[in-house]
Amino acid sequence: MTLTTAPLTSSAFARFGMVLMAESGLPEYNSWAGRLDNLRPEARLNITYMSMHPAPFPAEINEFERHPFSSQMFVPLAGTTHLIIVCPSLANGDPDLDQISAFHADGGQTVIYHANIWHTPRTVLNQPGAFIMLRWDAKTSRDTEFFRLEKPLQVTYPR
Repeated sequence: MTLTTAPLTSSAFARFGMVLMAESGLPEYNSWAGRLDNLRPEARLNITYMSMHPAPFPAEINEFERHPFSSQMFVPLAGTTHLIIVCPSLANGDPDLDQISAFHADGGQTVIYHANIWHTPRTVLNQPGAFIMLRWDAKTSRDTEFFRLEKPLQVTYPR
């Protein structure tokens, strides 16, 4: 399957999570703009710095992941553009691969996935990039669940 991304917008992404970005230009201050849900009292906030090389063109995606008990937030640093691929769950809990949505985010868009939303691992586009990631973890195998695809997805995006 080949996907082509669309620009990330708050309205198109709303059923999967939140997009934080400047709406009206500078100066802007938006207190309580998003939230990070934690569904386990024993979990602690995991703040991670990650830097990575860009994906090839087209990008090849081999798996989805989800975090059943926590939201997950990615804050791009220094204008990092990135890939957002999401889908809802089927009744059995597997990702609904017939309902995939694919977006490309500019370097000023922070993404917060709702808890239990299937998404692909973080993928940087066009040049090396970095993020701050926030998620509630209890250091158990239930923090992150993975679903390996039988055939990789090919994803085209603006270059």
